[in-house]
Amino acid sequence: MNELIRCCSQAEIEERAAMIASDLRSMGDGERSLSMQRYFKESTPLLGIDTATLRRYAASQIDELQFGWNLAEAISLCDELVGEPEIEIRGMGIQILAAFEEEFCPRVLIPKAREWLDGRFDNWALVDSFCAQALSPLFENYPSIEPTLRKWCHAESLWLRRASLVTLVPFAREGEFLHFSYDIAKEHFSSSEDLIHKATGWLLREAGKTDMRRLRTYLLEHGPAIPRTAVRYAIERYPAKERKQLLQRTRMKLP
Repeated sequence: MNELIRCCSQAEIEERAAMIASDLRSMGDGERSLSMQRYFKESTPLLGIDTATLRRYAASQIDELQFGWNLAEAISLCDELVGEPEIEIRGMGIQILAAFEEEFCPRVLIPKAREWLDGRFDNWALVDSFCAQALSPLFENYPSIEPTLRKWCHAESLWLRRASLVTLVPFAREGEFLHFSYDIAKEHFSSSEDLIHKATGWLLREAGKTDMRRLRTYLLEHGPAIPRTAVRYAIERYPAKERKQLLQRTRMKLP
């Protein structure tokens, strides 16, 4: 398939990646990077570039690349950029890759997605961005990747497990693939990871957006098994009185 044929050489791709990394490092704001650390539990390499600036820079790169490059080259560029330590540089790789969404196909993207989630993306911000910009669009066009997401539920990698949830968030929000979303959420009830509890609750909350009654029934059915953090996230859109009732009725039943 033509998406596997590269017109640019690897040297040209590496040169472009080095230029992008250099440009972004020159835009860094040390004070801002320190304030951004509060969003991460662990020390995370940050340049401190604001979102608007990153988007403008991404747009300038995409304007240059989108009509001359193809998916294979975009993946190779992303591969170079996600190998850098700073979040903004790795995130830039994701943004550029997303511009080639029309060429996405599972055979090409899924192996790289697994590789990156298993070794290159090491925080919730990059994982969630990759899901929103790459995996969710892929799933929209290829629901046949459902077995892959189910398999990722039980992966050793925390980030593959989180991706199995977050990829479905945009669809659950619109009332689509709800049965699948509820099934996927259930696969994570036994997790001990706070980031999985939060992602599970997030997915459930969005699933309830178009059908609050169905979510309520689901929570009452499975409540004692659902991590409390997930329950709290899931019920955020209910009125205060009903939230309190759901918190009480979903507690672990004592013997």
